[in-house]
Amino acid sequence: MSEGGQDQQNQGGDLLGGVTDQVGEVAGQVQDTAGQATNQVQDTAGGAVDQVSEVAGGLAPGTQALGEPTTDEEGHTVQRTVDEEGNLIEMVLDEEGNVIDERPVGNAADLPAAEGYEVTTDEQGNTTTTVTDESGTLISLQLGEDGSLLDLQIPPPTETTETTEESSYESHSGPQEQGEEGQEALGQVTDQAGQAVQGVQDTAGQAAGQAVQGAQDAAGGAAQQAQDAAGGAAQQAQDTAGQAADQAGQAAQGAQDTAGQAAGQAAEQAQDLNITDAAQQKANELGVDLSQVEGTGAEGRITVKDVTSAANQ
Repeated sequence: MSEGGQDQQNQGGDLLGGVTDQVGEVAGQVQDTAGQATNQVQDTAGGAVDQVSEVAGGLAPGTQALGEPTTDEEGHTVQRTVDEEGNLIEMVLDEEGNVIDERPVGNAADLPAAEGYEVTTDEQGNTTTTVTDESGTLISLQLGEDGSLLDLQIPPPTETTETTEESSYESHSGPQEQGEEGQEALGQVTDQAGQAVQGVQDTAGQAAGQAVQGAQDAAGGAAQQAQDAAGGAAQQAQDTAGQAADQAGQAAQGAQDTAGQAAGQAAEQAQDLNITDAAQQKANELGVDLSQVEGTGAEGRITVKDVTSAANQ
């Protein structure tokens, strides 16, 4: 192979190596994008689980918050609560929302009656009353004849107890409804978490699809460039080989022409000189210039002996 063809082959190898490097870089980018999307899904899922845990692990079953949280002298968050037995408790929370202390502060049955609310008594002697907590929260209580707490609920701000039957019904159904509300809230948080995870998964899938498509397009373009370059290199190599063959043919033709001319000249010289065929052949072998040889044969004919003598001088 000529030097030109070798150079073209080397250029084709270099280009193919560059294509391989480009495909490798694109594959690395796809892996990085997929890894980032996976991390986002894990982070979002972790946040959703934390939200669900916070709702499920907040207040104990049957315990309700009273009013908005406040801050004590140490800078801790304080939340007043009431449980099913009417016990009033102040929960002390740290900056991360963890309970660090619980302070009993009395019982709801000992709170003062709320203004504008009537005290009613049913046929069984059970009393329904509404009291006001220090936080400003209204608490509806149902007390037995002996003063024991039968039921407790926190009515909406606009709700009033009109009849004994309605009050008794609401008092008994309150905890169950609150439990259902808690389940609904937990379900909503779970749904939101699922939607967030699904959204991130969709985004990750789209990003991965785009990256793969980009890699395929880049690889296809690079492969096309390599094919084009290889085709061009092959064509140039063929052209170079054709030129070399033409030059070789011209050189061979020139050599043949030169040899023919030399043979013709030798034949003409042999005709001009008075020399035997054997002497002519010997002169060609020894490289003797016959024009400088004097023949000693008949009629001055140059013999082999004359050629040999001339070659030895």
